[in-house]
Amino acid sequence: GVYVLIHHTITVVEAFTLVAMVNISRAALNQLPLAIGGLSKAKIAYSRIDAFLSSTEVASMPALQSISNQTAKSTPTNKVPLLSEQIEVEGAAIGRGRISIRDGSFGWPANPTGGDVVVVTPADEEIADEKFVKRESRVSNTDNQHFQLYGVNLEIERGSLVMIVGKVGSGKSSLVNAILGGMPRTSGMLEIGGRVAYVSQDTWIRNATLRDNILFEEDYDEQRYANVLVASQLEMDLKALPNGDLTEIGERGINLSGGQKARVAIARAMYRTGTDVLILDDPLSAVDPHVAHAIFDKCIDGLAASQTRLLVVNSHYDLLERADQVVVMHDGVIAAQGTYQDVLSQFPHLSSYTTRSSEDGNKEGTSNDPVATLVVPGGDEIETLISERIKRTSDNKQAEIGVKAEVTHDMEVKQDKTSGKLIRAEDRVKGKVGGRVYKTYFDETGLNGVVVMLVVVAAYCAGQAARTVVDWWPGHWAREMPRRGVDPTFSNTTFGMWYLGFLVLCTVVSFGRALMIIESCVRSSQNMHDELFRRVLRAPVTRYFDVTPMGQILNRFSNDLDQMDSILPQEYQTLLQNASLAFGALVVSAFASYWIGVAYIPIFLIFLYIGKYFKKSSREIKRLEGITRSPVYNLFSETLSGLDTIRAFRMQDNFTKQNQRVVDMNANLYLTYWSASRWLATRLDILSVAVIFIVALYLVATVGSVGSLTSGLSLTYSLMLTSMVQWVMRSVDRTDNAMTSVERLLFFRQIENEDDDGRTMAELLETEPKAASSWPSRGTIRFDQLCLRYRPELPLVLKGVDMEVAAGEKVGICGRTGAGKSSLMVALFRICDFDSGRVLIDDVDISTINLRELRRSLAIIPQDPVLFSGPLRENLDPFHEYSDERIWSVLKQVHMADSLRRWGAGLDFEVAEGGDNLSVGQRQLICIGRALLKDSKVVVLDEATANVDTATDALIQTTIKETFADKTVLITPYQHNHAL
Repeated sequence: GVYVLIHHTITVVEAFTLVAMVNISRAALNQLPLAIGGLSKAKIAYSRIDAFLSSTEVASMPALQSISNQTAKSTPTNKVPLLSEQIEVEGAAIGRGRISIRDGSFGWPANPTGGDVVVVTPADEEIADEKFVKRESRVSNTDNQHFQLYGVNLEIERGSLVMIVGKVGSGKSSLVNAILGGMPRTSGMLEIGGRVAYVSQDTWIRNATLRDNILFEEDYDEQRYANVLVASQLEMDLKALPNGDLTEIGERGINLSGGQKARVAIARAMYRTGTDVLILDDPLSAVDPHVAHAIFDKCIDGLAASQTRLLVVNSHYDLLERADQVVVMHDGVIAAQGTYQDVLSQFPHLSSYTTRSSEDGNKEGTSNDPVATLVVPGGDEIETLISERIKRTSDNKQAEIGVKAEVTHDMEVKQDKTSGKLIRAEDRVKGKVGGRVYKTYFDETGLNGVVVMLVVVAAYCAGQAARTVVDWWPGHWAREMPRRGVDPTFSNTTFGMWYLGFLVLCTVVSFGRALMIIESCVRSSQNMHDELFRRVLRAPVTRYFDVTPMGQILNRFSNDLDQMDSILPQEYQTLLQNASLAFGALVVSAFASYWIGVAYIPIFLIFLYIGKYFKKSSREIKRLEGITRSPVYNLFSETLSGLDTIRAFRMQDNFTKQNQRVVDMNANLYLTYWSASRWLATRLDILSVAVIFIVALYLVATVGSVGSLTSGLSLTYSLMLTSMVQWVMRSVDRTDNAMTSVERLLFFRQIENEDDDGRTMAELLETEPKAASSWPSRGTIRFDQLCLRYRPELPLVLKGVDMEVAAGEKVGICGRTGAGKSSLMVALFRICDFDSGRVLIDDVDISTINLRELRRSLAIIPQDPVLFSGPLRENLDPFHEYSDERIWSVLKQVHMADSLRRWGAGLDFEVAEGGDNLSVGQRQLICIGRALLKDSKVVVLDEATANVDTATDALIQTTIKETFADKTVLITPYQHNHAL
């Protein structure tokens, strides 16, 4: 149109030359938005990578680090290196096994949302140290104060035993992190000599066998291994596991109880050779008192007697007498340190806790524990085992020989590996992506998938017809140009307006069809995500989450979902557009002469053969690439969760190599996929040249017999056809590969959901919903011959439990670690289906109740506290059912209200992901507050105060007794005095 406007005339040759030029440039213009989008993504990615790589390096262990006070004061806190330059000569500075901190100050990086919540107990108010009072005053008047350790001076000699005590949030774990190099140092000097072994408070368990968790990449020494199993009290657990120490533990130690995980972590530290410094961050709180004393005697004061030992204790204060040095922490300050007697003169309340713990130990040493006899099935057998361990009547040497024989048997005799196999291998579909997958994908639009596909294809055919007319019209206009000045009916304006109208029509149709496919894909993606996410949320814990690595789920909900969200709509758009162009070009070329169409047949058969051959390989490579990405996610998440332990053991190089191995495996398949694409491109280019040559040769050979308009149009479309066919083949392959992600996501549809066919309480009780909402009104519980197993292939964990709990009764459930205490709680909340028997609450069989209603009617304070990122208010009251006054009242009951007010953020305190900006004890207090807020008639406490110091524990126990006076309470105590 512009050319005619300028020159007032145009020939057919000129017209098709311009059309060809426009078509050639059109492909580049179509790629321009994609290139801009890709450039923007790359810029963002590079900036984030640059920010990460430019951040301060964190060394694994401060062999020797110092920084002057002047430098620290002149440098902003968030700019001070986490660790200064290291002298990596173990023990060269101060001698192996020694720890020295002089005028050390440490602080976590400033968090705009956070401060540290501090629990205040009456015992702490007895402290009268002037410098301590001044420090407390200065901190409390500072807004947005992130937690810090101030003026730390600590000298620990080789081979000494140091115990660290203090209330929740006082800085015990922070001091440990500072020594390990994880907490940034702002001033002073820190020196530590020798090799370190570490047991964290949040026990880290790898997704591997029990043996691999203990060895932790160390060489296997049969005798030392057997000694460690005996000392860490794992010999009985070894016999209970289906495949001994070759049993898979599972992700996050899901196959073990809390106490078992703690003992595995202790065994890992004990097995490490050449350890000079052993640091244990309160692992004894997770085990029963008698087991804790046995571990202390055989591990801490036994195998590790020659090592320097730092032990954080929140309970078992009767062990303090055996420490060479006791350190008392309070609000980031060492309030006192010295021998037990020295500290006792300043903190006399420790003596009362010590006496109480000793008395509890004596009580639990008896074989006629009435609580244990009441609630533990098979109590006689368990009591016999416990009494045997407490009395230590068995000879240690014989135990070692027994464990050694069992381990040897495991190695020499081939056992049934499936019994010890926990993690389920990731599914892999072979062969072509079925048509059902495509139909299901478009069914998710909410309409019939076949109808949607037909409408979309028809829209693209109509759009191509409009585009063909747009390309044909300039030639027709040029052919009619000789009439200009001769025929008065001829008008360039008329032809130009028609051309403009065709352009507008083509634009509208092209935009409409693109909008149609994008909208269909977006709706499918959104609906599928919502449905599959609901299925995952409703999946059974024991039969799905316990056997499925989190990396598999993350892989599908990240990479595969991104393929469906971002890549698939683009690929469908490209495929349909190029397919319609190729089809239009073929029709036009064949219209010029049927011989051209006949010549196309063998060429396109070759195209199809090559494409089919390529798809077989590329599709399987893409599936393998998706499967090999899951180990990358698994290892990455596992490494992050155990970063402190990995750094303490100096295992960074080992895990780096593991990461390189899984990344290389995935990258090899990724590169293979793109190399195969280059293989396809080369052969398609050769075939495209053949197509152009055939059309051009035919037109030259038949010059005069084919019209110039038809010849020009067919040659133009043949040129376009060469590139379009390549794009069609690539688009078919890439769309098919992207659909493998949909195929993998649809696997979630096969997940067995929890049985939730139960009726609502209103239906069961035949009453109004308002009256049914008060269920349970009394809180009576009856276990009627209950048998439970976590999965069909596993043995029973509850065997014919038969007991009744009266309304308002408080029942302590005691037993050895792994005896089935937590399994009773699992049954009460129907986390897994019963093998036989039933549980009745207020005479209602809970298996007949809607799961959602059942679980909302009960309250639990779990063994492992769970918090979510967001305001504290939403962690306590996620459904916004209670007033702020009620929430503050509960916070006061768990002794956190004063601390939150002093910090300033109140209920808007921003909890980090997983509660990482709170100590484990603080997380447990929040979970206790959540249960108090719920005000249910049935409350379950599963070792609720295991990580809380003794003073706070006493207050919480008092609060629980007062608040739950009229409630039915099932308690799994970590100390037996809680059950009495």
